[in-house]
Amino acid sequence: MKKTVLIYYSDMYDTSALALKDYFESDGNYDVVAMHDRKYDNLLLIKAFHSLYKATYRHAPFFNNVIVNLPTAEVTRKKDSDGNIAPFKPNSETFQRWRKFDNIAMRFDADYVICTTQYSIHKAVVAREKYKLKGKIFALLTDYTLQDNFVSHDVDGYFVITRKCKKDLIDKGIDENIIYVISMPLKQSTPIKRSKEDIRKQFNIRNDLPVITMVGGRYGSKYLYDALLGISGNREYNLIVIEGGNTSIENKFKRVAKKAESNVTDNVYFVKSATEMERAYYISDCVISAPTAAITYEALLRKIPLLLIDSANNVETKNSKFLVAGGYAHSAINKERLEKALSSYRKDKKDWKKHCGKKFKDNGCEQVLVCINAINDGFDPNESLAAMNIEDAEIEETSRHVDGVKEENIADFKNKKRRRWFGSK
Repeated sequence: MKKTVLIYYSDMYDTSALALKDYFESDGNYDVVAMHDRKYDNLLLIKAFHSLYKATYRHAPFFNNVIVNLPTAEVTRKKDSDGNIAPFKPNSETFQRWRKFDNIAMRFDADYVICTTQYSIHKAVVAREKYKLKGKIFALLTDYTLQDNFVSHDVDGYFVITRKCKKDLIDKGIDENIIYVISMPLKQSTPIKRSKEDIRKQFNIRNDLPVITMVGGRYGSKYLYDALLGISGNREYNLIVIEGGNTSIENKFKRVAKKAESNVTDNVYFVKSATEMERAYYISDCVISAPTAAITYEALLRKIPLLLIDSANNVETKNSKFLVAGGYAHSAINKERLEKALSSYRKDKKDWKKHCGKKFKDNGCEQVLVCINAINDGFDPNESLAAMNIEDAEIEETSRHVDGVKEENIADFKNKKRRRWFGSK
């Protein structure tokens, strides 16, 4: 009999969740249900939450962190006068927002529950105890370092993509035996059978200049626009800008170019759909990106040099620091750093690819499936992962990489918090 896998995800964290859904379905041994937040949350509340999240994401990091923590704070476990955890009362102190989630949890009573958001992790734990559900609950963390509000001592396992994140969880009191280090779960790449010359022509690129793909993540438009302005005058590159449906970058950039009576748009190609990323990767000599976990992992998996623009909040700052300090990416948080990174990323490219190959080489969907299969059969998932000969590529805080800019990168990150919080340059 097939086991049921229930995946909770959000529109803000959907890439790995949907990749897992597709992979588990293709395996054929599991019934898979994926629920995004518009199905398990009140629509009006989730719209308000997303609006607040987006408004504070770049401009008010402190309030953003408060907003991110609010959903998990709602389900804090209470204690009685003796200090014991009080039993849950299914029909009291429950808002309509929570009932939707509870109804889904009871309806499927899945054997395995995989949660990709802070809110769903804590609510799944509460629902299981309230309604005596049978499923094992797993948290999937796809950032390179830990967000504290992902921590729950009641889940049955954690999937993380770095050993640093595992160490951070252990420091928070999580049993290391239930933490499984995997690669990033990603959708399988579609093979491109056309030549690079054909793909360049599809993007309307009619010259032989190198291609730089620029992508800002969901809320990266401001810093992506700044990076575009800083590099657009360089006629040595073609620039593919992935807008992802956000045309504000293109509109602002063209207005500036028109006022300056400049022809800088000749080497800039705006792409409205994020689905073009696969083809853009195929012809890219370099990627300039916000430190979004999935995008950066995809670029490094393909061994494309990665330049990181300024980060959105504390989570992306941690991602960026992790990648730059580990020698996997170059800092490009301002025009000066961007220009320096462009002049240096070609150095020691062969060694850099080998360095990245130790860490960024596999699709984590298979590894998650191996772990679930092991649990299903009564084996240790960590032993099953070890049997796959996954090379342990621990990232050191001191750079093992190249180009002598390590100290300056660290100085950049030490100053970033002050610049972001207080608006100084």
